[in-house]
Amino acid sequence: MNFVTTSFVIFFLPVLCIGWGLRRHYKAYTWFLLAANILFYAMAGVGHLPFLFLIAFINWGCVRAMERKGRRKRLMLVSAAVAAHVAILAFFKYYEATALSFVELVGPSAQWLLHPNLASWVLPVGLSFYSFQGLSYTIDHYREDGLAPRSYAQVLCFLSFFPTVMSGPIMREDNFFPQLRTSFAGEEDFPEGIMLILSGLFKKVVMATYLQSHLVDGVFGAPDEYSSAAALMAVYAYSVQIYCDFSGYTNIAMGVAQLMGFHIPKNFDNPYRSLSLQEFWHRWHISLSTWLRDYLYIPLGGNRKGNRYVNLMVTMIIGGIWHGSSLGFLVWGALHGAGLAVVHAWHKWTAGWQVSNRALRGLGKVVSWVVTMHVVAVLWVFFRAETLADALAVLGRVAEWAPEGEGFPLAVVVATVWGVLLSFCGTGLYRMAVRGLSVLPWVVQGVVAGLAVALVMNFGPDGILPFIYMRF
Repeated sequence: MNFVTTSFVIFFLPVLCIGWGLRRHYKAYTWFLLAANILFYAMAGVGHLPFLFLIAFINWGCVRAMERKGRRKRLMLVSAAVAAHVAILAFFKYYEATALSFVELVGPSAQWLLHPNLASWVLPVGLSFYSFQGLSYTIDHYREDGLAPRSYAQVLCFLSFFPTVMSGPIMREDNFFPQLRTSFAGEEDFPEGIMLILSGLFKKVVMATYLQSHLVDGVFGAPDEYSSAAALMAVYAYSVQIYCDFSGYTNIAMGVAQLMGFHIPKNFDNPYRSLSLQEFWHRWHISLSTWLRDYLYIPLGGNRKGNRYVNLMVTMIIGGIWHGSSLGFLVWGALHGAGLAVVHAWHKWTAGWQVSNRALRGLGKVVSWVVTMHVVAVLWVFFRAETLADALAVLGRVAEWAPEGEGFPLAVVVATVWGVLLSFCGTGLYRMAVRGLSVLPWVVQGVVAGLAVALVMNFGPDGILPFIYMRF
């Protein structure tokens, strides 16, 4: 279910009100929240529910089976759980590409593999996110013997938590369960939650949807029909679109959860103010990057064992193909891995350097920001394009610098620049808005919130497009 719909409002308001009434009763509230989670996920597609139940069962069963077992058997069990998750994700992520290859190899007799009814159930919504969340539960219990196993209902509630089940952030057990027992919304949670939701709606409805529909889709669909300047502008615009789209979703998810008394971990921290790729990945999709660090990079050896550059490459390539079967995702991950390796090598080489001149230090920061911003923007092309050939076509159109073709509206430039500026001034604006809202009575806050939502939706184009990360 899309957050930016009337259906979600009709679903959420009763859940919020009933939840407030039940939150002092832990068991009743847990079962109510579980029912709300299942209803929410079922509204996105009833046929996807078995996969959610299956992932929860695998992780619950594995942790239960590890009780009072020796280290070797525990390792075998957690390895089996990891293998099961990898197999399930690989099947669903790569089904279409594998089926197409099989049909080409075998011929028309295998065409049934591409039937629309079959394809409709091979893409469970949010599978990547709740699979990683489930694995974190199992691996944490393997690493820490003292953790008490949860019931199946609790594990299912954890994985299906409706603000995060579709597109994250990827939560950890120690963040969710303590809040489930004490999920009381404080005075500050209401204005903060409202402003998070409003900021997310603005990013998605006004910024991301406008850029996507007025330039990005056109250029990436037919780059030869646009001028090179328009193609370059589309590269910048998509960088802002994906940030506003995904961070907008995260803001709404955080706001919805905060109104219920849950504080979801931050998933974005002004990523486009980064001065290096290393810093960018400390600020972008934080829940995924920390998951990859804790459960992949460090177990591979991290900075201490083996070759740190190989470990970085492997981690980022897996992070790339986690998104899907497109070769562009592989290239995107590999190039980010190579870039991170270069940054690590540069930091190691320049560790003893000191620049005393203040102006030179400032100039160095500006150059670092410009280089980082452009590397990230160029690599987003491989992420966005349907095929590797399409990505190269967009970059080729920019490189030839031809004036022929369609241009772009000035509003695209304004939206793109503002989207980048959000990484520098967005936090300050948010805090000012929260302070202004918090001085109003609760009833007035609700009225202001309703009017603001109506205003944001009015400024948005007709037909709000789905969130980008819904397809992962």
